[in-house]
Amino acid sequence: MLKKVGMISLGCPKNRVDSEVMLGLINNAGYKTVIDPSEADAIVVNTCGFIGPAKEESVEAILEYSKYKHSHKCKLLVVTGCLAQRYSIELIEEIPEIDVLLGTGNFTDIVASLDDAFNGKKVSLTDGLNRPLKELPRQLSTLAGTAYLKISEGCDNCCSYCIIPSLRGKSRSRSVKSLIEEANNLVRSGVKEIILIGQDITRYGHDLGEGANLLYLLNKLTEIEELKWIRLLYLYPDRVTTNLLAFMSQNRKICNYLDIPIQHISDKILKRMNRNSSAKQISSLITAARNMIPDVIIRTSLIVGFPGESENEFNELSSFLQEFQLNHVGIFSFSPEEGTAAATFNDQIDDSVKEARRASLMTLQKNISKRLNKTRLNEACEVLIEGENSENIYIARSYGEAPEIDGKVFVTSKKPLKKGEFINVKITKAYEYDLVAEEYESGK
Repeated sequence: MLKKVGMISLGCPKNRVDSEVMLGLINNAGYKTVIDPSEADAIVVNTCGFIGPAKEESVEAILEYSKYKHSHKCKLLVVTGCLAQRYSIELIEEIPEIDVLLGTGNFTDIVASLDDAFNGKKVSLTDGLNRPLKELPRQLSTLAGTAYLKISEGCDNCCSYCIIPSLRGKSRSRSVKSLIEEANNLVRSGVKEIILIGQDITRYGHDLGEGANLLYLLNKLTEIEELKWIRLLYLYPDRVTTNLLAFMSQNRKICNYLDIPIQHISDKILKRMNRNSSAKQISSLITAARNMIPDVIIRTSLIVGFPGESENEFNELSSFLQEFQLNHVGIFSFSPEEGTAAATFNDQIDDSVKEARRASLMTLQKNISKRLNKTRLNEACEVLIEGENSENIYIARSYGEAPEIDGKVFVTSKKPLKKGEFINVKITKAYEYDLVAEEYESGK
């Protein structure tokens, strides 16, 4: 009888792609993957180890599924991902139920590791951090019609608060050829929206030579006839060029959606974060994007309570949000991560102050989001159907919402709609984060 493997994937979309690759390798090797972990002979927990809350969630998941070795049929507990890379020794020592531990560069060793573990061998591998990238089989876990395409791995930016370079290695790009082949395979399988991801996709191709860069890749991807949407996530502000904005404005396949993590707007704080952007550059970029792409939707992420952030710097951030009115904003309290420069700064902010500042910006942004959503009332647009919420009400997204991080469009329809199909709708109601729409036929 085939041994069954369950997968628990935590953290970001980049981690999800790693999970999908592991599932593809596992299936191709003769194991059977299952959704319900209670049915699994082996459970893989693909962890996140980026900041404090993510680490806590990962540890809780490992401990929870370690119990399945006693209460269910599970024989092997496998831990992979960022937490495994970061705390391999501690995890093995403190959680003896772990049979296999694979770091971020070793997840492709999953099949050999399972084989060894089922034969009674403990496995711990974290030495593959800077391996070259290549196309591997995947078992998609995203909603119908959508797939992530990880175009690069690692990061060279070395922000003072970030542990990613030591968890994911140096920035390295997949070849254009392998990405186009995978994109074609995804589209042939029914995918209509491809979301490009990486720690910093604006650096794509820097290590490939021969003119390979993000624009070159996008030009090739837009030639795939059945591909409807291309969405770009994680664009560093200092490397978003006017050429990229112009290309987006001229090509309907690329969603008018920019995810630009700026982290702060104070020049003092940006410098301490070891960011290359300035307040002037960021403001100019947003203005240029809106001038060149009038209906652009902009998402960013911000960190409050960074060491040395005074009331003045915080007020700069608040004023920036009020002035520039961004559509989607993720707001995080600074987390002092061991191994980063910022964790050693001697002017740390009290947790209570950090949380108060985060709550203040969240309230501000909630009102901004609601106002901007209201500007979309009566807008006619296309949406991608993701599922059914209740009878005659469907969950969908327009070009302005990325999966899992932004709001939804709830669509009413008198006829059944299929997951993964595009339909035309008109926006009828707007809330802080979500929209309501009804099916709409132009000309009627």
